[in-house]
Amino acid sequence: MTLMESFSKAKGRALALRLGAALLVLAPLAACSPRLDWRQVAVEGTPLRVLLPCDPQSATRPVELGQGMGTVQMSMMGCDADASTYAVSHFLVSEPSRAAEMLSYWQAAVLGQMNPGAPGQAPAGAKQLRSKEDGPFLPAGALNLPQSLRTTFEGVGPQGWKLTAHGVWFARMEPAGARLYHAVIYSDKPRTDEANNFFASLQLQ
Repeated sequence: MTLMESFSKAKGRALALRLGAALLVLAPLAACSPRLDWRQVAVEGTPLRVLLPCDPQSATRPVELGQGMGTVQMSMMGCDADASTYAVSHFLVSEPSRAAEMLSYWQAAVLGQMNPGAPGQAPAGAKQLRSKEDGPFLPAGALNLPQSLRTTFEGVGPQGWKLTAHGVWFARMEPAGARLYHAVIYSDKPRTDEANNFFASLQLQ
């Protein structure tokens, strides 16, 4: 099953939140891995562009966030390359004052689903690796929020495989509200160089 088939067939908010990502544009090709064929892709309905090392598929579906946060239309774009999944996801928050709260919830949901724990037990959650690259992540034009972050984490995916992930979260104001973004790489090992290229290429138009 492809990444996008998994997204479209998911029966709850967990997978959609786990697969979320942020919108990015290409870093210089000279800095990219020679294994990867990076190309610039427009992210439909947003002011962002993204550089991906593969041809992406896209999907949009309603996601119930829970905890009184309502339902949002979450859009995702992603693809697989070199034993890794690259993904970008986003949704619009009509109340900009809730952007920080919802970024925090999104981060917690992503990390929580990386290690679901034994049946009947609370999710163990992902382990944050605290890489030297981690910390505040504030691309030009993004809202200056404490929850705008880059983090590296590891855990167990839906198939029971160990995964390492590099992710960023941030938000940007739009006329209709604040749009929240999450960009992520999931792989079987750290992909720091690829993540640096992916995240450095982020560009808000």
